[in-house]
Amino acid sequence: MSEVLNEIQKRVGEESLISSCSGGGCRVDMTDIPRERVVVDVDMAFQVHQKTGKRCDRMLFHGNPAEDRLVAVLIELKSGTFKATNVSEQLQGSAHFAATLIPRNIKTVCIPLVFYGDRVHRAQSGKLQEAAVRFRNRRIPITRSKCGVSKNLANVLSGLGHL
Repeated sequence: MSEVLNEIQKRVGEESLISSCSGGGCRVDMTDIPRERVVVDVDMAFQVHQKTGKRCDRMLFHGNPAEDRLVAVLIELKSGTFKATNVSEQLQGSAHFAATLIPRNIKTVCIPLVFYGDRVHRAQSGKLQEAAVRFRNRRIPITRSKCGVSKNLANVLSGLGHL
């Protein structure tokens, strides 16, 4: 999996790499996330690759040796109120971009994820539950978790069986 992560680093570009998934007033705890990983500042990556359109805040790539596959986590950070359709569009834009970074022959699981601050408005909660992202011809529901909670990222990934 090291070679795949190195390839992703090359494709995304050094200037787009960061060490944390936190940002915009939303803390994502990286405890228990594999050390061999790639974290991408998607805004910077879009700028470097001259891409336009909606995109999420972060992408995290790591290997899952037990299943011999790559895990691609698309992360949108929301500290305040938000609309489910915007989140869905941002994650979808990044799913298209992530697919260009990952060699086609690599088995990959994609996890679209929104971290939110205070709470999700009831109307948006229902829409978010129905929302999904398409990645390599698969429809993947959007998972959500709270900002600032201990091991929030690890808990989501292990709960989905991808840690």
